[in-house]
Amino acid sequence: MSDGEVVGPLGRRKRFADSYGLVLLLLVVSYFCDAALGDSTWGRVIVVLVLAAATGLALRASQVERRGMRIAQALIPLLCIVAIASLLIGQDNVAHAVTGAISLVLVVVAPIAIAWHLSRSMALSVETFLGAVCVYLLIAQLFATLFSLTALIAGHPFFVQTSDPSAIDYIYFSFVTITTVGYGDFTSALPVGRMMAVTEAVFGQLYLITVVSLVVQNLGARRQRQQRDADGLPPA
Repeated sequence: MSDGEVVGPLGRRKRFADSYGLVLLLLVVSYFCDAALGDSTWGRVIVVLVLAAATGLALRASQVERRGMRIAQALIPLLCIVAIASLLIGQDNVAHAVTGAISLVLVVVAPIAIAWHLSRSMALSVETFLGAVCVYLLIAQLFATLFSLTALIAGHPFFVQTSDPSAIDYIYFSFVTITTVGYGDFTSALPVGRMMAVTEAVFGQLYLITVVSLVVQNLGARRQRQQRDADGLPPA
């Protein structure tokens, strides 16, 4: 196998550029961009572009049919242009609403495509595991976006502890919630926000104990079978 290639869930060789590994990397980069660049205009532009790239690569890695890819290749750049225009010339609330809605679309489409692809892939590999992790991170990103939009729609601060939260505050709260760490430094001031947090915590734990644990368990069993075959041993 040449450098930069991984074995895909269907057993075919895939370049790293077409794998969920790059999608995972871009998602992590988007979080650090939120933390480092804050809520500045250009910081938001960069985050939207990174999320758009992650979504496009997720669709490509999920081997979406050509018609779907052509639609995505037309719509994703258009959404980016709309988001950038709203950030540069729109009022803050309008820009927040537009970029939030666009981010919501991106982080909904990507996990659906990945989950659809993984559900059709019977073979298990590192690529399968990376895809499952990407879905988990995208779920956290989805709830972070929903929290932000909820505060905007309600016209009330989302958190008890601060009236002016940043984008990374929502992401941080979402990951603290989905992993059930529960530091308590941020808590929702809105009843609907509390119920959304409960929903995320329950869903996140169900996802971990079912999907991810199953993938890890089967991946380990697959490697053991491969090792036994390489050693010429009979199946366990």
